Amino acid sequence: MLLTMIIIIGYDNYVQHKNTVIRQQQEHLLTIAKSISRSLDIFINDKANSASVLAQNPIIIKALEIKKGGVISKQHQELMQTFYKKYSNEMGNFLLMDDKGTVIYQYPVENSVTKKGVDKSAINSVLKSKRRFVSKEYLSSVNEFSMDILEPVLANNEVRGILISRINLNKLYNKLINPIKAGKKGYTMVKNMDGVIVMHPVTNQIGIESIKVRKKRYPEYDWAELEKLNLRQIKEGEGYHVYHSKWWQDEGKNWTKKINAFTTIKKGNIAWIISVQMDYAEIEQPIRGTLISISLITFFIAGVILIVVYVIFKIDKKRRTLEIETKYLKKLNKTWEQLIRSEARLRHSQKLQTIGTLTSGIAHEFNNLLSPILGYSEILLQSNDNKSEIHDDILEIHNSALRAKEIIEPILAFSRNDNAITKVKHLSIYSVVDQSVKLIKSILPNNIKMVENIKTEEIILGSELQLQQVLLNLYTNSYHAMKKNGGILKLSVESVYINDEECYELGLLKGKYVKIQVEDNGSGMNKDTLEQIFDPFFTTKEIGEGTGLGLSVVHGIIKNHNGSIIVKSEVDVGTIMDLYLPIVEATIEVIQQ
Repeated sequence: MLLTMIIIIGYDNYVQHKNTVIRQQQEHLLTIAKSISRSLDIFINDKANSASVLAQNPIIIKALEIKKGGVISKQHQELMQTFYKKYSNEMGNFLLMDDKGTVIYQYPVENSVTKKGVDKSAINSVLKSKRRFVSKEYLSSVNEFSMDILEPVLANNEVRGILISRINLNKLYNKLINPIKAGKKGYTMVKNMDGVIVMHPVTNQIGIESIKVRKKRYPEYDWAELEKLNLRQIKEGEGYHVYHSKWWQDEGKNWTKKINAFTTIKKGNIAWIISVQMDYAEIEQPIRGTLISISLITFFIAGVILIVVYVIFKIDKKRRTLEIETKYLKKLNKTWEQLIRSEARLRHSQKLQTIGTLTSGIAHEFNNLLSPILGYSEILLQSNDNKSEIHDDILEIHNSALRAKEIIEPILAFSRNDNAITKVKHLSIYSVVDQSVKLIKSILPNNIKMVENIKTEEIILGSELQLQQVLLNLYTNSYHAMKKNGGILKLSVESVYINDEECYELGLLKGKYVKIQVEDNGSGMNKDTLEQIFDPFFTTKEIGEGTGLGLSVVHGIIKNHNGSIIVKSEVDVGTIMDLYLPIVEATIEVIQQ
């Protein structure tokens, strides 16, 4: 079964290889056909351009002006003879006509009986349009086609005469096409859209209709494949085909298989099919030789496979043992990783518990200190007249103590880890931001400049103390990012509308918001740092400069205010913090859980 399967696979590979080589050869023949088509196009353009240059020569124009009885000067004759000799390898002859269509000079002189004259319609077309005319091929003699390139001679935008370059297509074939070989027997032929052969290496084939005449001469052959090829050439214009036919250069009645590739060329009034063919056997025979090599390789591979199968059975038991050991090690490693994560969470929990205990003790002691200050200040306020000199000083002490007590409340809430009751009220965002700016400006160094752009005075619902804590925290972070090299701290406040598309990105409900943007051009942060900035105790500052709680607290405050914070940063470029807080319409004071 194994050998049978290998033989089938080997033969299938041979067939695929054979088809691939045939297809590649067809593509190669098509490339040759296209190359010949381009060469013919370039040749016609080159001859036409050369005739155009000659037509602009003052000597030619003068020859047409001084002609007398069809006679021109020796100088004019030498110029046109030199032009002909330059292209004699492909030209039949060269003519000069006047504006009446009368030939006044030709070189070399052709027998008008055996040679066809210039088509009158072509002459009239040039005289009327004043433009070049490339004629259709015509049978100029037995087994020989020619074509004419008519170039007008213009003076003052008037046709004074016509230069006619008569191209001998047999000469053109021998120079341009015949040297290109396709295999040992292969060749290229050219025929028109009527199926008449225009150029062929066997001259007795020139001028015959490729299907009709051959069917009449060789009725014993089946010409269906050649008829199909001829139909495809006319209909498709480009492609390749496999068919049976004769090698016309051989005298015997050999019937052989050929590969054909064809393309078309259209230029002026000519429309030709370029057909390149080669012997199918020249490709098939070398491929057959590879079949033997493939067979030998196939049997060798079969032997190798049998050996490999034996080795696989030999090591299978050991492989299963290794799989069991690997699964055990993976399970052990997973358990170890879970233990490490549990220890990390425990350490973090202990750290939070320690911080909570510490802050709770400090807050209570601080509260104990504030109680007599508040009590005695209230007594002093009651016992002193409002107009007293020290009344304002006592009032400032009392208010400062109240603010200190408000600061202690969130610390106590953090240490207790419960839902704190936060005092919120309707605030003017301008007032909150302006007060924070006054506080930070007093401590900023000279190398850091602050620029404010406050465009709105909308009302929000929140805690003034907490919002100022947020802003001062952001200012402080920007200051630390710029303290070495200095920079600009930008603050902008504006009202924005969050639509449906932006809601998902910002994590907000649709509506009107105040956008507070704090921007610096400091050291910035990389992607890894950005992902951790809101984690408790994470900090990039040096020891003693930060606790890692600032942005964590900021994030919590903004979320408690039903807002959102978006951070964008790039190393050595700077950081942008965008705060979004919802706008409200009322102006009364409320208390919210």
